[in-house]
Amino acid sequence: MVTVAAAVVVIFFVNAKIYGPEHQVTSYFAALQDGDGERALGLLAAKVPDANAALLDDEGLRASTAGLEVLEIGEPKDAGGSRVDLDVRYSLGGEEATSTFRLERTEKQWLFFDHWSFVPSSLPTLTVTAAGQQEATINGVQVALHQDETTFAAFYPARVEVSYTSEYFAAAPQQGSLASPQDTVDLVLTTEATEALKNAVDEDVRAFLAGCTSAQDRLAPPGCPFFHFTDNRVELPIVWEITEFPEVKIRSVSGNWVLSPLNGKARLTATQTDLFSGAKSPLEVEKDFSFAAQLSVGSDDVSVTPLID
Repeated sequence: MVTVAAAVVVIFFVNAKIYGPEHQVTSYFAALQDGDGERALGLLAAKVPDANAALLDDEGLRASTAGLEVLEIGEPKDAGGSRVDLDVRYSLGGEEATSTFRLERTEKQWLFFDHWSFVPSSLPTLTVTAAGQQEATINGVQVALHQDETTFAAFYPARVEVSYTSEYFAAAPQQGSLASPQDTVDLVLTTEATEALKNAVDEDVRAFLAGCTSAQDRLAPPGCPFFHFTDNRVELPIVWEITEFPEVKIRSVSGNWVLSPLNGKARLTATQTDLFSGAKSPLEVEKDFSFAAQLSVGSDDVSVTPLID
């Protein structure tokens, strides 16, 4: 009888600790930490939404759970029938959170030991909105964005960071967390021109204006945004000088990058003769000017085409 009692205790202990629902949850978390999406999905038995799968395996998955540490697995709570709920408290990204997993007892193994499986659900999703942007980086993985809104499937728990960086454009990182199948995260990327692009455009604008001020000897240099008309006779040399260069502002309009109007000031210096009196006097006048320009940005080059009426 003592032997039978000891055997019952051993079976109970093994059934609870080794074959209990906690074992499945522990195995699932280990698969996430290993970046083994196939094993994690096989354990979770979840439906995969029709979405980008970049976060479901390898580097994307490992980055989603980087630093994941299980702090406590709660006691199973009866969820009706042969089902239980398990609360798992964990640390992810330096923050503590709790996810609840529902499992069900499906069969017996070797007559004595329970077999537990996750109750099937759907994976959570996150949506990345980036108007006019064709690519981004999610958890270190470069992904294509086929539309203004792109949906990604993810395991849970997960921490997601999306950003975009290139030589000429960049979007600050946006972060979100997923803790249950019902969760969804909307991340909006606001892409802006980098200083490198602004400097390249500024260089082109200054080169264009330099052409307007160098050895023109005209009151209205052709193809330039500034001019001066007078009834007096103006003698050579006629000198134009830019006193205030335009500030470069680049913005997105309907998915296209455009330059805001370029506003500046130019000073004209010359000598003028009054046609009635013949008196000569210095001519010095400052003129405001403004012009539009078409911006074209390639993978490794920038061009600015002034549009002068």
